[in-house]
Amino acid sequence: MLDLGRFPALLVAGEEMPTPIASTEALVHPHQIEVQEFSSYDLVIDARSPEAYQEDRIPGAVNIPVTEADRGVAAGSNLGVVRDVGPAMPYTLANHARRLRPGAAVLIYCDRGGSDSMVWAAPLRTAGFVVDVLAGGWACYRRWVAAGLEVLPRAFTFRLLLAAPVSGLSRVVRALEGQGDQVLDLTALAGQRLVPGLALPGDLEPSQQAFETQLLHQLRRLDPRRPVWVRVGLCGMGHLELPPALRDALAISQGARLVVPLSIRALAWQECLQAKGVGLDQLLGTIGASARLPKAEDLLRWQRLAESGRELDMLGEIISDFAEPSCVSEVWSREPKLIRVDRLTEHTLTDVIDALRAHDA
Repeated sequence: MLDLGRFPALLVAGEEMPTPIASTEALVHPHQIEVQEFSSYDLVIDARSPEAYQEDRIPGAVNIPVTEADRGVAAGSNLGVVRDVGPAMPYTLANHARRLRPGAAVLIYCDRGGSDSMVWAAPLRTAGFVVDVLAGGWACYRRWVAAGLEVLPRAFTFRLLLAAPVSGLSRVVRALEGQGDQVLDLTALAGQRLVPGLALPGDLEPSQQAFETQLLHQLRRLDPRRPVWVRVGLCGMGHLELPPALRDALAISQGARLVVPLSIRALAWQECLQAKGVGLDQLLGTIGASARLPKAEDLLRWQRLAESGRELDMLGEIISDFAEPSCVSEVWSREPKLIRVDRLTEHTLTDVIDALRAHDA
């Protein structure tokens, strides 16, 4: 279990740390739950139910549920004693095991305190694999995630990237990443690809636990000695909530806000929808089925605009009449720098990045 009291020297994000750490491993590492780095295992097995696996899982894990029948076989096999022959390996487990090299490392976890993990650990060990079992199971992992999300946000210097809905901010993020900058894209992690504040059918809108797992995974990959640009959606994150430490760190971070004309935003959105193969009917269907329904007359008018070939007018109205009014209240303690953009071209994106860096210097 991570002991938050071990790190009294860390200050909140946005302020300088007395002694910057060279790596997040000094703060949050799976060694704290007595396993190796997850990516170092040749196979990570989630022995919980398919429903629990879909809710959240360790990144890269495969789901091989332990059933009541498996528990019965294990109980009758005296797994702690068998050595020469060992218990039969179920097909679902053997299908993954046969792809591994001899002596491969395997991590197993479950939600029964480790008892289900041992059902799979025994035949794998008999087969010659090196097996680690997550002591305490899934509950231990979740405590590690929560503790990590309390510590890590304090180790970084964040720079906010803000914009009204559909302002081309995703293009700025891709350009920054392409130039080697560190980016934490909260909008993407929330599963909001194409509609501000909403997930389209087929989008993988994560659970709160899955969001936190991916957030910790992303933070652990970042270098705390360099600033991190954070894309923040002003339409909120649906049902998801930011961990308190990250929310507080972002609230005091400096940043910049893109200001883009509505016509340019509508054109950029049209290009995005076309690139993703999302039709207008699918877009309007998602909006019409959302928790924050538009007025019936608005939805009908947008449908008529689409049918008459006035797609850009329709998208512009959706942005101004549906997306923008849903923007959440801003709680930034520092006024963001305004960066005005007349076009969203490769050349103007270069200018935007230059302006961001000049502001950050």
